Amino acid sequence: MSEGPDRTAGPVEVRFADLLELRSYAVPTDGRAAVVRVVVESAPGALSLVPRPDWPQLRSLRSRRVDGANVLTARFAGPVSVVDLIAEIGRQAVWPRVTAALPERLDVRVLNPIGFRPAWERGIVDLPSGPPTRDLVESLRDAQGVRVGPQSESRTVAGLAMAGVPLVGPGLPDADLDDPLAREEHSLVLRRAALDEHGSVRWQRPVSVLLATRRPEQLEFALAQVARQRGVDSLQLVLAPHGFEADEATVRAAVGPAVDVRVVPAAADTVFGDVLHAAASTADGDVLLKMDDDDWYAPDVVADLLRARAYSGAELVGMPAEFHYLAPRDLTVKRGHPTEVYARFVAGGTMMVDREVLREVGGFRSVRKYVDAQLLTAVTAAGGAIYRTHGLGYVLRRNESGHTWQVDMDYLLDPARVERTWPGFSPSRLMEL
Repeated sequence: MSEGPDRTAGPVEVRFADLLELRSYAVPTDGRAAVVRVVVESAPGALSLVPRPDWPQLRSLRSRRVDGANVLTARFAGPVSVVDLIAEIGRQAVWPRVTAALPERLDVRVLNPIGFRPAWERGIVDLPSGPPTRDLVESLRDAQGVRVGPQSESRTVAGLAMAGVPLVGPGLPDADLDDPLAREEHSLVLRRAALDEHGSVRWQRPVSVLLATRRPEQLEFALAQVARQRGVDSLQLVLAPHGFEADEATVRAAVGPAVDVRVVPAAADTVFGDVLHAAASTADGDVLLKMDDDDWYAPDVVADLLRARAYSGAELVGMPAEFHYLAPRDLTVKRGHPTEVYARFVAGGTMMVDREVLREVGGFRSVRKYVDAQLLTAVTAAGGAIYRTHGLGYVLRRNESGHTWQVDMDYLLDPARVERTWPGFSPSRLMEL
């Protein structure tokens, strides 16, 4: 990296040997300049930049090829943070397969639920004045909620809703913000609406659900979880009956005419990883989602994962196994997993991955157990990002046996890992069961 001698006014030049370094590269936080030139020697094409709404006006932008490298020069009406600018160029440079920008919308790379806090340190506060910026969102993360009024700036309200900040006031749904679960449910309802209405990214993509099952008695239940999905433009089911036959006409009738169906049967002695690999090879969707046959899925799971994929830019997204239904105890357990964070682990039954990324890392491994963990490891080893969104749309069923992940009930009920329990089956209301 080389920098001009005057950091407050002169140009700043940054040179990278590898595009992937843009994700984690850091420069001194006091670096500011009105003109920044970024050189990426291994970029696949011309660099681009959609400025964040809290930046000064972008006066000019030029991207060209010079001596085998891509050079982007940006000129702003005022100072910009070098750190933020380089991070934004890198984020956008690795997102072309993920997003397409919608002009005149609020930037989801700035205003999104990343960093949402399920607990709070102070009560409900009034909406501060000013435009929707990342700094404003961060200043409100520790609040129980934010009170808005008729005179509140609509773009600021929309931006905070996109970021998952719990909002209360006229025209907004009532919510019990004293209950952490109800508060998060309220936040999620608002953020969905705001991201769809005001977000800068088209998050809809064709999705193929990979559903492998060796239990014919679970087939009707599993198909019902697929059939209840909504808000997705293109949904395909690739069913892989493992060791039994499934009638394709019956499957189509169960999931409805809006879902395309492929049936890819596998012999009983086929390795589980090979079953999933064959299903993935048959799928048509740009994005693949692995679902399990005995877990509950809210009707917005596919849509929520697509939204998370768009605002996080991650190659693989998923939910935590936050809710467990322990069938032998007839007990629902909520575990305290961090959510809306980049992570190394998500629940295997919620993994959504780009089909091209799955191909690049070698697909599902030919193993009987730990298929999910090996895919997560492969994506991480290849430099991909994994993002864990909220866990309110997924309930993992635990029986005495029949799971590839074997763990006893005492482990799942360890007080150090349990946040709340309810007798019987008690999912989030967003499950709509």
